[in-house]
Amino acid sequence: MSFRLSAGWYHQSPFFKELKKSDGYINYNSKAQRSFQVVGGTDLLFTAWDRPFRFTSEAYYKHMNRLIPYQVDNVRIRYLAEEEATGYATGVDFKINGEFVSGLQSWASLSFLQTEEDIKGDGHAMIPRPTDQWMNFSMFFQDYLPGNPSYKMQLSGFYGARLPTGPPNGERYQDVFRMPPYRRIDLGFSKVFISPANRSSSPFFRHITDMWLSLEAFNILNINNTISYFWVSSIYGDQYAVPNYLTSRKFNLKLTLKF
Repeated sequence: MSFRLSAGWYHQSPFFKELKKSDGYINYNSKAQRSFQVVGGTDLLFTAWDRPFRFTSEAYYKHMNRLIPYQVDNVRIRYLAEEEATGYATGVDFKINGEFVSGLQSWASLSFLQTEEDIKGDGHAMIPRPTDQWMNFSMFFQDYLPGNPSYKMQLSGFYGARLPTGPPNGERYQDVFRMPPYRRIDLGFSKVFISPANRSSSPFFRHITDMWLSLEAFNILNINNTISYFWVSSIYGDQYAVPNYLTSRKFNLKLTLKF
């Protein structure tokens, strides 16, 4: 097992979009955003089922000041150039990878995160930052047909916790509602016809070093994942959030040739 520890300061000068105020003028008083971070981690190499594995873990804390807050409006980022905030981000990451099936690499990762900021002078305390997603999980698993490894299967899964959101043209402290979590499962199958270890004797295929056919199903459960909201106002001044969804179930058939 190995251990590592690092720390450092980081200064980032604001970009033009971060300096531009809502009236179009530039905020020349804005200073470089600063952060101090500490990261510690471990790496563990071990053997299970006579196969190699690696387990990695990290914990981190980042303190930030002179932050320029921002809001996410659909797919547009709107910086609040006249505001300044202090904040933090802290979390832990875990990842394991290895040969769960002999000869094939698979992995799984799990992350926990909390990040908040306090905008000076807004009369509110800490509020979640737009990237505050308390948990993320992802995995990738491979397998092959026993006795015939030219037939392979790939399975991947993703889960992302609820992200904060709020009404358009609202105050930053109002962005405390949460979108539904992100969930997705992909499934793929492939068949290897030609490989460097199994070249074809046919004159037509003699120049081909690799050839395989794959069929992939993305978002196989056809889950509606919300990416943003379209806000509709009624004649009474009420606002209703209509979700915009990411891509639904898709299939992809691919033939790959290498010469």
